Amino acid sequence: MTVSAKPKKQTKSKTTTKQTQQSKTTAATTTKPAENQLPSYEPLFSISQIFGTNALGETLTAQQVFELALLYSECPLDSSEAATALKNFESIKKEVSGNDYQKMSQEDRGRAVLKLLYRDYLKKYNKDQSRLNTAFLTGEYNCVSSALMYMAAAKAAGLTVRGQKTPEHAFCTVYIEGSGKNSTKKIDVETTNPYGFNPGSKETIENEDKIKRYYVVPKSNYANRIEVSDKVFTTLIGGNLCAEYITRNDYIKAIPLGAARMSLVQSEKSNAVDLVRKEFEILATNYVSLNTPASIKNAATPGNGVSGSAQKMAVTVDWFVGFIKKWGLTTNLQSSMDIALHNLLVLCYQEINYELASDEYNKCSSYVSKNQKEKSRELVAEIYIIDVTNGLDYQHQIPLLAKILTENDDEGIFSSAQVQQKAANYLERAWAEDLNGYIRRKEYEAGYERAALAAKQLPNSSMIQNAKTSFYSSAIATVHNNFATAANKGDSKTAIKILEDGLVKYPEDPTLKKDLQSYKKSKGIK
Repeated sequence: MTVSAKPKKQTKSKTTTKQTQQSKTTAATTTKPAENQLPSYEPLFSISQIFGTNALGETLTAQQVFELALLYSECPLDSSEAATALKNFESIKKEVSGNDYQKMSQEDRGRAVLKLLYRDYLKKYNKDQSRLNTAFLTGEYNCVSSALMYMAAAKAAGLTVRGQKTPEHAFCTVYIEGSGKNSTKKIDVETTNPYGFNPGSKETIENEDKIKRYYVVPKSNYANRIEVSDKVFTTLIGGNLCAEYITRNDYIKAIPLGAARMSLVQSEKSNAVDLVRKEFEILATNYVSLNTPASIKNAATPGNGVSGSAQKMAVTVDWFVGFIKKWGLTTNLQSSMDIALHNLLVLCYQEINYELASDEYNKCSSYVSKNQKEKSRELVAEIYIIDVTNGLDYQHQIPLLAKILTENDDEGIFSSAQVQQKAANYLERAWAEDLNGYIRRKEYEAGYERAALAAKQLPNSSMIQNAKTSFYSSAIATVHNNFATAANKGDSKTAIKILEDGLVKYPEDPTLKKDLQSYKKSKGIK
């Protein structure tokens, strides 16, 4: 059977501040690789070093098919198991290229090759046994290992054979050349059964009882078949092994093997190659998801992080950046990088680690979407704000926050309108705390002066403007009440001085002007 790599769900973490609202992460909880061990995203083996070129043709020779099948079985060609398999293949080649086979018709030859493999090598079906070397050692096989064995043997017999792939199955097709125009005959070969040559033919009907002793492929497994190149077909072994490694979270083995698949087929343009690419990318994105710390699930508030979690996540994200630099950026990888960078920044937010957040933002910003880049910049700015104000009272926070709004940073983190608004929100909160103190102490004149300063720093803040107006009204009311108290006591000199002093502070206030004018007139004072 063929198995496709499946992605693990990757979602964003959530911060609890009003400024940052994202979706919650589900972190992986299964077995992880050894501490500090990162998978290589270089191919498990070098095509050019083994075959002398990176540009193998779409149609491979029998020897190339066989050797690639061994390599994707993770069986180095200089190993003892490979030596056994290669020796057996030499025997196969010698027999199928001999006179007895060559004098047969192409159709009979294709059938005879399948019978030969079952006579000498293929003994027992095992749906999980994709490795070609193991098929020779134990006789156990599945559709992929048997199909690759057949393809190599049939090519050695001088036949034109091509691989067929469905989402659940793999088999071969032999092309029988006719003499007339458009006379090529296509015969399918179900390699999981010795009677699988040309299914539905007279032979298969006559041997129906015998066929039942072998694995019978469900008809549904033949749906959505596509013919693939020899190179794509040889990589199916590696694809099955990668899918198996995913179930064990063994990306140390899976990713180099996936890279070897990609390196062989990346120059081709086909839907099958697109699928190889997709399965390769799933390995990388699953690895990143697996290494997202479990602490990301906690409500993200500053200071509640698990120390070191952000740094560990940064190692994974840096690895992911290297993967993208090596293999290129796609929509799928960009989407995963969006999530990875966001979750890393949430960890930095939890730990109040601006230095790491800024460093990782600069490394990753070229590989995230425009929307995520802006969101990340906002979060980095918020981490900086929390970092520089952490532990300070609001009176000491105000000059630091005001500086952020008036000075440009070298990295451009604080240059966007959204980030400026975020800094303004923090400054407004600090000013609110500051001004509330004056209200509690009923220090309206001093409060008005502070509110006037706040209004200069935050001219667009309705809260500050309202506070300034309130302080002004309270200050004027205080002057008026003090004047009225002195006037009611008959202390004209004090009453007039209170109003004149008030007008020095608030020279355009109509209430104080009217009070002074009316009072002087009532006392006959010019």
